Amino acid sequence: MKNKKIVALSLASLLLLATFLVFFVRKVDASSASVQAKTEITVKGQASVYVEPDIAILTFGVVSEDVSADAAYSQTAAKINKTIDAVKKLGIDPKDIKTLRVNVYPKYSYNKDDGISKIVGFYASTDLTVTVRNLSIVGKVIDTAFKNGVNTFSSLTFDISNSSPYYNQALSKALENAKQKATTIAKGLGLSLGKPKSVTENSYVNTPPIVYYKAEALASSASTQIQPGTIEIKAEVTLVY
Repeated sequence: MKNKKIVALSLASLLLLATFLVFFVRKVDASSASVQAKTEITVKGQASVYVEPDIAILTFGVVSEDVSADAAYSQTAAKINKTIDAVKKLGIDPKDIKTLRVNVYPKYSYNKDDGISKIVGFYASTDLTVTVRNLSIVGKVIDTAFKNGVNTFSSLTFDISNSSPYYNQALSKALENAKQKATTIAKGLGLSLGKPKSVTENSYVNTPPIVYYKAEALASSASTQIQPGTIEIKAEVTLVY
């Protein structure tokens, strides 16, 4: 009888221990799931695509000086019109020639004796932007402009007429870059990686490179050689898991 009681107590103890172990394991699993649920992974993916430009944007103009505003403006207008006509003959579409600004302003002379400034003449300036879609003639357009009276040169910018397909390529690569980062982090933490909670396309302005030249250097050049190089198009995304 005594042995039966001992056996019964032993079985009861084992059953109680088994129940405790099951409860403990479930609690640990629940705790682990809770920790994993609270763990948030945020990654940024970046990528670039390099593309050869297909257009060039030139900004140049004419500045004239004379004793009257009308005379100064007439000189500038005559040179600008001559330049526009010459550039058109190179095959530039009139739609790609735009007047950027027109200015007429006085020229002052300062008298140190009486401290008075007076107008002694006028400046007149006009600036144009010309979009060149045939990059092989960019140098010729610049040379032609100077030969016809242009005496200021602001900038030369290379760009892409339709950058959307290249940006989408960069965006796709940026997304893959972000996913790879998230996978690596999750693996290192021993976590499973599901679908992202949110995906954000970060705003990124791709600015084409601007090349500046001195007007004197360009004007004195027998033939202007232009090297467009390549343009970097960037994209960035943020993923949250």
